[in-house]
Amino acid sequence: MRIMPLLAVFTLLIACSAHVPSVDDILQTNQYVLISQQDILTSIQTSVPSGRCPQFMARPTNKPRSKHSSDSRVLGVHLIRDHLSRSPPMLMTVTQKYSPSSSVQHQQISIQTFALNVTDVFQSKFRRGVEFAKKAEARSYQVFGTDRSITTLFDSMNHMLYLLTSSSSANFKMYQYYIKGLYNKGLSITQGVEYSQSSSSSRYDWQEDQYSGKFYYKEKIDAEVGLFEIPMNALVPTAFEGEPGVKIAENYNETLAGANGGAFFNLDIVHGKNSTIMVSSLMSSSLEHGFKCAATVNKSSVPFFNKLIVIREQDFCMLRDGLNYNRAYCKQEQRDFLGLGPEGEESSIVKWLLVTCIIMFMVIVLLFVYIYWLRATFTSDYDRTHPNEYETEASLFVAKQRSFPSVYQDPALLDVSVDRWN
Repeated sequence: MRIMPLLAVFTLLIACSAHVPSVDDILQTNQYVLISQQDILTSIQTSVPSGRCPQFMARPTNKPRSKHSSDSRVLGVHLIRDHLSRSPPMLMTVTQKYSPSSSVQHQQISIQTFALNVTDVFQSKFRRGVEFAKKAEARSYQVFGTDRSITTLFDSMNHMLYLLTSSSSANFKMYQYYIKGLYNKGLSITQGVEYSQSSSSSRYDWQEDQYSGKFYYKEKIDAEVGLFEIPMNALVPTAFEGEPGVKIAENYNETLAGANGGAFFNLDIVHGKNSTIMVSSLMSSSLEHGFKCAATVNKSSVPFFNKLIVIREQDFCMLRDGLNYNRAYCKQEQRDFLGLGPEGEESSIVKWLLVTCIIMFMVIVLLFVYIYWLRATFTSDYDRTHPNEYETEASLFVAKQRSFPSVYQDPALLDVSVDRWN
């Protein structure tokens, strides 16, 4: 992937031209919810007109950071989805707060899950604040020590939360937690395994995609930054043991701030003398096309934490339709967007082609049977048992030729030339 030079960002505003892909084109669906988290501000958008930037990219937060922001920050925002489409998706937030003590620094990690209540937002084309349920399940716990958390990763298939940390001695640690009771009131957190190594990790900008079941990260190798992907069940061997992932892009110099639902969300902060420009881009998961947006922000309001979550298709319909959710209807909406016919139409075509081929084969077989019957009908029993004189003579000649080849030569080999001079 080729990254646009930073000097071009000052003139970069999305051009309203036919070749610029829309959000619908990038995601390959119009059934989506874009949830952006910029520090403590959460925004949501359900439709982006073609040739326009999403609101969180065109108008990022300009709220100045709190003076206590270094003591409290957002570590991660994660999509919780039921892969069997039995329950609507939820959000999980992981925040970190430091409070100094006499002998050790207390690090409090707060994990909260929220049931989304955003039905009314589907009536609007603009950004809205997310309205969470009034009673959200929340659990808090404390980790004592000097480790500073870097980020969190969540595997919604196995309900595993991973906390990646580092320390002043450059040690790398990863804590694994099992989240129980995500869809009921009995939410609980069980710490599993702690992975620790004496060296720091060279892999960063970790992101997750709950739809593809993959984790993504960046790594600098030989002065080149590459983008890699791994299956979710390969996180421990990759992050802890150093096994390599699959490289999917080169020269990936932007900050990866989201890799969810079929799109990569990237950020670049360009600091000028009098202004700060926040350049964000949205790329398809194939990295083949996308667009960039640029916005001027106050230097003091550049968010520390940025994350984009995409909720799509069946999860989208469950949020939009509520109790009226219909899986088949939602799936047909997506097929209509892609220009496909009703589900099962392709199989019907294949079925009729197969039937046609079988009928043609049967017709050919019947034709051969009919020809054989005609030949058998016009040959008498006497002809079949008593060959005529010509057939007998030909048979005798062939037999004698085989028995006495020197006497009965092939007529084609006889010299029938005439000596006209003698």
